[in-house]
This record gives sequence, C-alpha cells and structure tokens, in this order.
Amino acid sequence: MQIVFLNRFEREGDFAGDARGQVFIGEEQGNWSAGWHALPEQSEQPQELWYEGTSWEELLSAFRHGVARRMREGFRPLLDGMLEETPFWERRPQLQALLQCYAEGKEGAEELLVPLRLWRRAKAAEEKRAAYMIATNRELQMLAVYVPQTLAELQQIPGFGKLKTERYGADLVALLADCERGHGYPLDWVAEAVSAEAFADWTFRQKEERYGKSLALVQDKRKLLAGIRQGRSLAELAEELKLSRRELLERIERLDDDGYDVLPLVELELRDIPEAERDGAILAMSELGDRYLKPLQKRVYGPPAEGSEAEVERQYEKLRLVRIRFRRDRKVAV
Repeated sequence: MQIVFLNRFEREGDFAGDARGQVFIGEEQGNWSAGWHALPEQSEQPQELWYEGTSWEELLSAFRHGVARRMREGFRPLLDGMLEETPFWERRPQLQALLQCYAEGKEGAEELLVPLRLWRRAKAAEEKRAAYMIATNRELQMLAVYVPQTLAELQQIPGFGKLKTERYGADLVALLADCERGHGYPLDWVAEAVSAEAFADWTFRQKEERYGKSLALVQDKRKLLAGIRQGRSLAELAEELKLSRRELLERIERLDDDGYDVLPLVELELRDIPEAERDGAILAMSELGDRYLKPLQKRVYGPPAEGSEAEVERQYEKLRLVRIRFRRDRKVAV
C-alpha cells in the first residue's frame, strides 16, 4: 500500500494507554484505506481501519469522523488544520457556542423540559409543522437552563431572533414566568463558567457527531444507488434505509440534481400511476412550472379534503416522481 497522507497525533497529561498515534490514508490499485494506529507500532492497541474501498467521498467522511473522535479524546495533530483552517485551540470561542456548551452540560433542567416539550408538541399540531421547526431540542434545553422571563431575555437565547420571538415569545415568557433561576441576565457570565477543557470536549463532540452524520449520509447514498441499479422498489429501499418515503424521495431528487441515474427507480414507480394522471401532472408543470408542488397538487388533484393527509402525501409523492421524469425530458429536449 502506498501512503498518500500521514499525520502524527499526541496528547498531554496523565492518560491511560498510549499518548501518541498517527492517522493515515493509503491507496493500492485504486482501493483506498484510512485509519489510525497507536505509537510505538508494537503497542498493544490494535490498528483501527476507518475505511477501505473505492469511494473517495466515503473515505473523506470516515477519515474526518475518525479524526474528530481522536481530537475529542485529547489528541492534537502535529500538522495543524486537520478539520479547519484555524485550529480550535487558537480561536476565541463565540458566546453563542459557549451558551450551547454550558446548557448541554447543565444537569437539573429535565423537570422544566417536560412543559416545554408539551408546549412544542401542541404548537406543532396547531400549526401543522414539524416539532423541530417550532424549536429544536437544543433550543428547549437552553430555555430550560437559562429560563428567560422577558422578550429581551428570550432574544439572548441562540435561535430566538426577532421573528421567532414575535411568534412564540409571549407563550414562552408566560410559561417560564414563575420558574426559579439562580443566575441573571445578560448571559455574558457564561464565558467564565465554561472551562477551556469542557469547551474543547464539547466542540469536538459536535464535530464527531456532525461528521458521523455526514458519513452515514454517504453510506446511505451508496446503498441507495446500489439499490436503484438492482431494480429495488421505493418501498424496499425505504425499509432498508429506515427512511420515510418522503425523505427517500427527497434524497432521490437530490441525486438526480447531482447527475446520478435514478430513472430505473422512477420508471418502476411510474408504472403504478395511470397515464392520464401522469399527463395531467406534466401539463400542469408545463403551465405552472415545476419548482413548487403545492400549486401543482391543487391543479392536478383539487383542494385537499378534510382528514385526507395520507392521500395528499401520496399525491405529492407521485408529483415528485413525475417531476424527475419531466426535468430529464426537458434537459434532453434542450
């Protein structure tokens, strides 16, 4: 194997086990590999192989995830800039990141999280929106820790800008008005409350999670493309990848936008849609454009009836499939 990249890592302090190691990327006859092994090489710690295969995209995702995990464990590279242009330990942390770090490490907020989650669930049902669009889990955690009791205080919480405060501020201030808190506002005191070590651990944990999600997406893309080549159906792929049909179709549309061949799956699914229905959708896209699905749904299927959410979701699914075919045909015509 030819080594194309090598970087040594060290960590300071009294750690159990090895305090040195190195990451590597190697190539042999078009087959890539990446991983870690402890130093010295006769160490009892086995070599970790993070990736082996032919996909450079998947290799990079696996490599970054592995590096982030090692950096969270306290290792630092001798060659700087492994995950960003400016190494984390040379940057001054921003208050928003410090607020998130402190809140996620704070215990005792679970009791207040219960009514906040109930409020979010009720608001999501009222607005017919996904719960995370009302407030993310991270935002609820910060509300439970910092307990804002005025609109001005609420706007100091990351994620609650002017529009979100106008929409939900009154509800949240009323919900938190009588809750006790052992701190004041403004929240600049958090900068002194978060140690450099705690912030480093939090930062690299975020990177590890982010690169882990990126790696999972790359691996799912490989499985999805393989499934399409093998003639798998939408239902089979949704089951294998543990995705909803909507999520799966959104990924298929992105693959199509990136130039991957998804037509075998599209043609397979279009067989179940009556020709007249397909022609109606194509005509609507020609007249209204294909960017927005809502006006297309109304044109092709009419206003949705009360309690027909499942049927409407199926209609959107069919429109997404027809749209992929429509866009491909339009590109060929051009």
